[in-house]
Amino acid sequence: MAKIKRVRTKPCSRCNETNDVLYRVRIEEDGDWIFVCPTCLGKVKPDNPHYQYGGTWKSKKRH
Repeated sequence: MAKIKRVRTKPCSRCNETNDVLYRVRIEEDGDWIFVCPTCLGKVKPDNPHYQYGGTWKSKKRH
């Protein structure tokens, strides 16, 4: 049986643009987890001592 792929959408928490891949991160010491696109990740990650990676979200998920 072939695997069915389903496509989902989710906006970036910083720029609000939808993307095929988002990264779950925490960028403040006691902050909430947010999803950011690769472009915004490049802006929030460098030199941030509170940066934590929590996983990768993909729009195309095998079902």
